[in-house]
Amino acid sequence: MQAFRFTESNFFMEDNWENPYEEDGVTLGPEEALIRETEKTKALKVEKLQLKDTIKKLKIKNNTLATTKQSLENQLNSLTDYSESRISFKPSNNYDTLQSDQKSQIRWSFYILIFNLISLATLLFFLLNQ
Repeated sequence: MQAFRFTESNFFMEDNWENPYEEDGVTLGPEEALIRETEKTKALKVEKLQLKDTIKKLKIKNNTLATTKQSLENQLNSLTDYSESRISFKPSNNYDTLQSDQKSQIRWSFYILIFNLISLATLLFFLLNQ
């Protein structure tokens, strides 16, 4: 059995637990194997905590994005409804309104023409009688 060597590296967590053998090809003793398993357990616990933290952050980000998406969809729907209400018109009603407006304009033009002709005839009548 190998003697346990107490070195500075035993105090620090190392990522060498993946190599089960020493450099010279001799298997580790029970103390070194225990230290290696302890380091492995510590590294896995740290990784597990980091993953939990990452999951928590991603869930928060996901909720924020879902809320933003919902508000953007609501804005899009309201803008679509507004534009549809402004664009949708009944051609028959607008056409009828346009025709009635044109008829009233033609009628007024005709009245003004008749008034001007009567005024001209009256002026000519008074001028010729003098």
